[in-house]
Amino acid sequence: MKKRLAAALLALVLLGTLCPPVLAEDSVYFTAVDERVLDLKDSTMPFWFGGYLYVAATVFRESGLGYSFNVVTQTLVLYDSSRSLVFNVATGSGTTGQGELYDHVCVTRGGVTFVAASPVASYFSRVYSNTPVNHGYLIRVKSASAVLPDSMFTDTASYQLDAKYQQYQKQSTTNPTDINTGEKGEAEGEDPASSGKSIYLCFLAEDAETVAAWLDALESRGFHAAFYFTEEALSRSGDQLRRIATSGSTVGLIPGFGAGAAERLAAMNRTLFAEAGMKTRLVYEPDGDAAALRAAGYCPLNPIIDRAEYGLGSSGAANSLLKQIGKRRSSVSVWLGSDVTAGALRAFLASAAEEADRLPAMTETAF
Repeated sequence: MKKRLAAALLALVLLGTLCPPVLAEDSVYFTAVDERVLDLKDSTMPFWFGGYLYVAATVFRESGLGYSFNVVTQTLVLYDSSRSLVFNVATGSGTTGQGELYDHVCVTRGGVTFVAASPVASYFSRVYSNTPVNHGYLIRVKSASAVLPDSMFTDTASYQLDAKYQQYQKQSTTNPTDINTGEKGEAEGEDPASSGKSIYLCFLAEDAETVAAWLDALESRGFHAAFYFTEEALSRSGDQLRRIATSGSTVGLIPGFGAGAAERLAAMNRTLFAEAGMKTRLVYEPDGDAAALRAAGYCPLNPIIDRAEYGLGSSGAANSLLKQIGKRRSSVSVWLGSDVTAGALRAFLASAAEEADRLPAMTETAF
């Protein structure tokens, strides 16, 4: 009962049946409210989480909703004349103005709080749309004051979009955060301009004490990663799964090689939902049938760098890995396995921070 209650407080939702659209490497998500295109910034760039596109909560303030943030209680409130949503920023959980549990968590990244765009828009009688445009996608939230339909607005706003994109490119002191990562075949070679890239660390989560040490190291620097669980490890890791979910990192599944992988993944997702109120499409099965997994609606990991054979057990190994990553021209996904000491991980994270690298959690769009 306690596990189910904790899962309910997390309020993470079931994922859809298909992976979100994959963006080109230089693509971005623009945001607009009614007929106004908002500034394009890395700090407020929308991202996919739990099967929903998340936007900065301030987007809804721009659309006319009341917005209140209490620093002491770490509470964010969105409201209009008849409804409200109250989010506990520390845990991510939310409630309605009637005190009922809200189905979608908030997520805080870099001090900015994000909310699920489509559900929150619907709750406050706004209209949400996601339209392909030059350089990426346009996320639009329309209030009753909106005049132009999306098809007409994307045409009339083309100049605004281009101007925002050019301004974004000029203001970026490093390469923009890559939304589409993890693909093989990127050009190798030394590139001084390659610092500041996104590094997607992926661990095999077997020992609870070791995983806790990894989380401590990541959280101390505000970094995130992906933790992949076998069926056996998943069944005994309820508290840790909840910690991973609330920390902003992600959970992946390892179904084991052989027939029936889809059935095992479905069962594992039921366990994950019972323990932490969430499901995942992230899977890792290097010897499995990746095409079959994708057809079943999952997103198999295909890491650019597989470090599991060598481990990460010393500061020297950490420096070696960082140099290997530095040879890439774009974002890098790294499979570390489980042979990683907390000390070596801290050394790697410290060096990555000095290089202005970003360590976001793996998502379904990072493929």
